[in-house]
Amino acid sequence: MENTKEPAKVLYFVDRMLRGGIQTFVLENWRNMDHNKVKIDFLLLDDGNTYELEDALRGLGSTVYKLKGIWVRKPKDFISYRRAMDTFFKEHHNYRVVHLHSSSKNYMVLKYAKKYGIPMRIAHSHSIGFQTTSKKQILIGNLFKPLLKYYATDYFACSENAGRWLFGKEKITVIKNAVDIDKYRYTSIKAEQMRKDLELGEKKVVGHVGRFTYQKNHAFLIDIFKELLDLDSDYRLLLVGEGALEEQIKAKAKAYKIAEKIIFIGFKTNVEDYMQAMDLLVFPSEYEGLGLVLIEAQAAGLPCYTSKNVVPQEAKVSDLLTYISLEDGPKMWAKQIDKTWQKVKRETPEVSIAERGYSIIETAKQLEKYYLEH
Repeated sequence: MENTKEPAKVLYFVDRMLRGGIQTFVLENWRNMDHNKVKIDFLLLDDGNTYELEDALRGLGSTVYKLKGIWVRKPKDFISYRRAMDTFFKEHHNYRVVHLHSSSKNYMVLKYAKKYGIPMRIAHSHSIGFQTTSKKQILIGNLFKPLLKYYATDYFACSENAGRWLFGKEKITVIKNAVDIDKYRYTSIKAEQMRKDLELGEKKVVGHVGRFTYQKNHAFLIDIFKELLDLDSDYRLLLVGEGALEEQIKAKAKAYKIAEKIIFIGFKTNVEDYMQAMDLLVFPSEYEGLGLVLIEAQAAGLPCYTSKNVVPQEAKVSDLLTYISLEDGPKMWAKQIDKTWQKVKRETPEVSIAERGYSIIETAKQLEKYYLEH
């Protein structure tokens, strides 16, 4: 007998669908859910840009709502933001779940979801810090944390640390930042083709994937790369991503006279292909809730180097990940990378990442079950 039951309606809030860890997380989980059981729509703010991933969501059957002209830059923007949220949920409240993939500044999403009777309101922490260095904005974000907790019915986080940062001692559900393991699996044929296309030959390729923001610490990465070149001129740096600090980083590379050995790839939807061309990944973040890129890189068989006491231990899903303190300085990072980079054979990790709970198929099922049964 054919199942005629309507799928559970879920609304995801993401401030914008640029390529990033959160956006990859929501897209890949939705892609791997049973669309006969769950229907996910998306609510976005409007920073004036249109992103490719918006079309990817529509291709999966989602309705994508964008609050035209709504973007919070100044305190007064919260007035139009509040009105827009009220109007939206007044018209669109036939959801079982609203799932907020943002920090406390967007607590109003849950406030108006509650006002118009949406029963399950999930706040999801993806970080251990705010996406800003402004003391004023950080203060405002901290002041909004109690409001976020008040309007949420359920608390999710990518790691225990991320949960404590946003929710304090509240009981949380950890949803691991999993990946499509097969998509990232290393193949020598693909690697050779990518290296040929990028004219890398037999060079030692250091990679990084991430937006050009303070969080991702590209300035320190350039310092590391300069030290690596002092040890061996055959190193090359492959940077995948875009962002506000990109020109600043290019200027620093030119000042160091190493710009010709750095490839700025820009925004790419096929990050997994570029990881095939890398020999290792360096990820010296200032803060991370988990670091999805590190899970992807380990699935691709890449040795990884990341920030000690910054990136949580949950990110170490194989022996490929090494932690180094930022306080050790770029010279120490370079020495350790240069000393050990050839020791790890490029292949899928011996210990299955899936066994550690980082398969996207399993987390998609976990989310699907939560939406249906809670």
